[in-house]
Amino acid sequence: MQWMTLQELRDELDRTRPAWDELADLDDVLEDREIPALSEDARRHELVLNELLRRPNNG
Repeated sequence: MQWMTLQELRDELDRTRPAWDELADLDDVLEDREIPALSEDARRHELVLNELLRRPNNG
């Protein structure tokens, strides 16, 4: 992800957001008492977000 431009990272963040948002429903997690495994897109969303936070904001 280090090779991606800021715009590409933002686009990828938007693309993977639905997978991440699925994890926001904590009722299911608490009911089963298990944390669900991250899907590939949810994991990518997390990585992209971390990369965006790591970089200085150049617009």
